[in-house]
Amino acid sequence: MDEQERGPLNLIFDADDTLWDSNIHFIEAEEAFVTAMRDFGIAAEATAITELIRQTEIEIIRTHGYGRGPYVRALHRTLEALVAVEMLELMRVEIERIGNHLIERHCELLPGVEPTLAELATRHRLLLFTKGQPHEQLRKLERSGLGPMFSRVEVPAEKDTEAYLRLVEIAELEPSRTFMIGNSPRSDINPALKAGLRAVYIPHPHTWILEHESVDLSDSRVITLPDFPSLREVF
Repeated sequence: MDEQERGPLNLIFDADDTLWDSNIHFIEAEEAFVTAMRDFGIAAEATAITELIRQTEIEIIRTHGYGRGPYVRALHRTLEALVAVEMLELMRVEIERIGNHLIERHCELLPGVEPTLAELATRHRLLLFTKGQPHEQLRKLERSGLGPMFSRVEVPAEKDTEAYLRLVEIAELEPSRTFMIGNSPRSDINPALKAGLRAVYIPHPHTWILEHESVDLSDSRVITLPDFPSLREVF
């Protein structure tokens, strides 16, 4: 860091696919749903099923937000669009099994997350800012064991520019000394930059397709790192 950045900084962290794996579990759930459809004799192509799930997700997110609950709701709506009425109840049982499996998945931290946060917390202020269903995200945070490292935890319904501006105000952050750290261009990097913050982009191989956007890597406020432990070298 250069001279003006020495001393404590505000480091805001995303959670899903930044601190722990998340989207891979939804990918597995989607694959299980497609397999179940085939087992029940549904002839639709896998690509057609996944596209319908994606369209339904977008609609449901507008009213119910992100997370396991809205995702399971999207599976139910997809089912209703493809399956005869007499088969619905059998398939609904399978969807609930898939949804319960999402809840039961262990909150496995990505490599190096715990020791990196522990070290950073000795010299910087750490905050968690992750969208979704508050009860789901807080439960994952509790299971992760990382909660005590964060001075503030916020779970907004959406992480857009306005949400970052609100966080800056309520957490009394100085934008030039504040970095948003995450894997999502759409929710972590681009809106944070628009709100006047700086950002650290750590790509994840399974970032949700709806979080994909281009990132202006020529922007001097953006740092791109290959993995989470590299944060210790920067901060």
